[in-house]
Amino acid sequence: MEQEKSKRESSGWSWKIDETDLKNQVENYDTLKITKSYRGISVLIISALLGFSVLLSLFGLYSDPTAMLWGIVIYLPIIFFVYKGYRWAIILLISLWTFEKGYQLIEIGGIMPFIWWLIVIPYFWKALRVENERKKINQTQRTPMIGNKFCNHCGGILETNSKFCTHCGKDISPIS
Repeated sequence: MEQEKSKRESSGWSWKIDETDLKNQVENYDTLKITKSYRGISVLIISALLGFSVLLSLFGLYSDPTAMLWGIVIYLPIIFFVYKGYRWAIILLISLWTFEKGYQLIEIGGIMPFIWWLIVIPYFWKALRVENERKKINQTQRTPMIGNKFCNHCGGILETNSKFCTHCGKDISPIS
């Protein structure tokens, strides 16, 4: 019963990520397939929707090809940075998608823009949750313990009395 509830909470339609799924997303961040990571799924969704818009435009079914081209110009760089795991890009993606669907809701009317928003936004939200958790873990690991010093080049913890960073190999001797 508990496992079924957990699966339901971590499904694509839910805004929640259960703790084991979040831990798996963070620990296997660089090794998860694109179809298994939330940032990858977000990239695939937006890429597919952009591709669909291009097809509609090619067949003359898209009402405003200029708007479609602007969509590609705006979304392609964002997609790249979302895939690379930049939090700001995910936040921008969430904001743009919300603005775009809100505009369509006002301009076109009907409920379809809202339904599309409900379908897609939970994946973006989960991708942001994973990035926030990664940032929190990275900050925790970088918190200096009493007496520890950090490399000015890579941020790695320096060993006492060392002249070179053991992480990046750069000279860390004081500049005189």
